[in-house]
Amino acid sequence: MFKKSNWLRQLGRWGARRLLRRSYRIFQRMPTQLQTLHKSKILVVAPHMDDEVIAPGGTLLLHRQIGSSMAVVFTSDSSGDASQTGIANESQIRREEAKAAGQFLGFTQIHFLNFPDGKLPRYEDRLAESLLPILFGWAPDTIFVPFPTDHHRDHQATTAAVALAIQQGKWKGEVWCYEVWSPLWPNTAIDISSVIEQKRQAISLHASQMKNMNYIEAALGLNRYRGLKVGVDYAEAFFVCSASQFVYYCDELLHRI
Repeated sequence: MFKKSNWLRQLGRWGARRLLRRSYRIFQRMPTQLQTLHKSKILVVAPHMDDEVIAPGGTLLLHRQIGSSMAVVFTSDSSGDASQTGIANESQIRREEAKAAGQFLGFTQIHFLNFPDGKLPRYEDRLAESLLPILFGWAPDTIFVPFPTDHHRDHQATTAAVALAIQQGKWKGEVWCYEVWSPLWPNTAIDISSVIEQKRQAISLHASQMKNMNYIEAALGLNRYRGLKVGVDYAEAFFVCSASQFVYYCDELLHRI
């Protein structure tokens, strides 16, 4: 039994790696298209209280300008690591910062799921259960979520939970995967040059997180770099796909690696 299980596990990993290589080569042949946004109903799913502005903040500011309806759900309690911050529990501080940033961005609804920061992989099924009523209640056209291989365990767990909720709820729409801790394979870019200072201000509203890491310069530096390829000053890059494609890639890249 052990040998068979191990053999199947190795086969699964081989299949996932093969898909990873194949997908990467396909995506790299695809041009990154500079797109114009259209008014829509959006749900942003963020692992931590600041991911919603660090990654897609400029795009969301543009959505606010064109009258899109937006809601955000934070999956972790964002309590942080006391050994780094010196604060026993940051949750309440970060919740107030998230509300201020949410008002600035124009969110109509803000949801806090409050699962333990740093431990989301243990709660993927429960996360999906908690996301389902929000998915049905808000009924978005578009979901923003971290790219499946974003280099943080909470981000990957959040993305896996969203994929599970989409699958269980049979939601059909467009998924915009964003980048936080590692670059993704973009097929879409949004020119955020006109709102870059507003994005700087939105990130600064998460003041507790700016004390130890300069997320503003890091995020805007990435946006400047992303802009080079599409000929604008600043851009945010995304991998955009259908709900069914998103579920498929999450299953291959997260559950079998």
